[in-house]
Amino acid sequence: MRVIIVFFMYIGVVWGKNTLIVAVSENIGALNPQGYQGNAMFAQNAVYEGLVRVDKRGKIVPSLATRWEISTDALQYDFTLREGVRFSNGEEFNADAVVKNFESVLKNRARHSWSGLAVALESAQKLAPHKVRLILKKPYSPTLDELAVARPFRFLAPSAMPKDLDLIKHNPQPIGTGAYMLAKSVYGVSDTLVKNPHYWDKDAYNGIYYDEVILKVIYDPSSKIAALKSGQIDMIYGNDQIPLEIFKSMQRGAQFHTYLSPPIYTTNLVINSASPAFKLGNTELERTLRKALGYGIDKQRLIKAVYSGLQDTTDCMFQPSKACEEAHSISASEQEEALAFLRKHFADSRQRGIEILYIGDNPAQKMMAEIIQSDLKAFGVKVHISASEYSIYMNRLLNGAFDIAFRDTWGAPYDPLTILHSMLIPSHIDYAAQQGLPTKPLIDEEIRKLIALNPHIKAFKDTLERIIFMLEDSGVYMPLSNQRNKAIAHKKIKGIDMGVSSYEVPFWEFYEDSKK
Repeated sequence: MRVIIVFFMYIGVVWGKNTLIVAVSENIGALNPQGYQGNAMFAQNAVYEGLVRVDKRGKIVPSLATRWEISTDALQYDFTLREGVRFSNGEEFNADAVVKNFESVLKNRARHSWSGLAVALESAQKLAPHKVRLILKKPYSPTLDELAVARPFRFLAPSAMPKDLDLIKHNPQPIGTGAYMLAKSVYGVSDTLVKNPHYWDKDAYNGIYYDEVILKVIYDPSSKIAALKSGQIDMIYGNDQIPLEIFKSMQRGAQFHTYLSPPIYTTNLVINSASPAFKLGNTELERTLRKALGYGIDKQRLIKAVYSGLQDTTDCMFQPSKACEEAHSISASEQEEALAFLRKHFADSRQRGIEILYIGDNPAQKMMAEIIQSDLKAFGVKVHISASEYSIYMNRLLNGAFDIAFRDTWGAPYDPLTILHSMLIPSHIDYAAQQGLPTKPLIDEEIRKLIALNPHIKAFKDTLERIIFMLEDSGVYMPLSNQRNKAIAHKKIKGIDMGVSSYEVPFWEFYEDSKK
């Protein structure tokens, strides 16, 4: 769901074109509009567009649809399509193209079941050459949110669609309506994006954005940093891919501009309620134990040590709310009682201790795990920290084979509704981590109720508050910090305005100031 990339930029003219060279750790993949693993979201987002999109503040705004109407029962969404739009091959974008793409998504409904919309959607109908209707089997309040994400509800040219409409079996030629199109791909070397000559919004930035984006594969992080220091590259973009000491030193220098995005998502520590390490035979004591682990961690010191003041701590999984505040409201004496219980429980030498699992190539997670290990040691808790390769890490989370692990929310537009829906499905960490909660059936029931409500009525807000309270009060989640994207750029590079979407890299906004 999230893109962390590094940009290498060479400012100049290559073969007569205004070219941007970007370093990525791996190729961007086939750019299947419905593809997941191996398909880079930032590149899918540059090539394909949807009916709506997320602006830099996280608001849903028009994209290929100019307006929409929702029926009173929330089962029908009528979209008026933007006229004059063409795919990068010159093919017309119209209602027929929209219907065909939705039919393709529904062909593999199960594959996209993380999306409640893919489950709730009954059909797509053409009402006019530039008007379509989406018909839902049941109301689903995050419908517009999920239509805005980078996959799978983006549009491929009908001529590129396989006859059986199956984009799981087939990788089509990547022909979209976005600002760029894929021109060339050499595995292990580079991918090249060029301007879509038919892009409907190319004049929004006076057409001065880069003609060509070369995505050069450079895996080793030290090679990227060395290139930056030696002046061979002009820009680095992307969260933890920029070592904090480098970022801070660049902030103090005058050669480059540095950028920090608004908060884009939240990093949480997740305590597995079903882990034998926390089973006491009493669900209330188990909740106390989980919460006590959180009280034993000096969060302020932790985040300051890891992020050097570039990020703030947070007590909430999502946006701050009354429910979150109430869930974390505790007196000093209650906290001391919980910590005393923690000491007593782990004073038993027979206790095997607990394991904190982290992604091996994530330096921030490693550092946080080490500090947490030290903090909890003061309360007699034996903590083992374990590094894991990403795919193994994700499999362990999926199967509930962990005590404590790190988990990031997905950011706009997924938070909070799409993430809450994903808690109903055994395909993410939340489902596994909540299995030991006696309140799990009630949480699921409330989530199902929530996503069927009109998001503008009081009952929706009240239900959301109840769910957030139950999750925050369970002791399963310990929110740590609001993550920010980072960029270091040569002063010639303009148009860098970092928004709240973690997967968007707006190449179409970047341009060169030749005076610098």
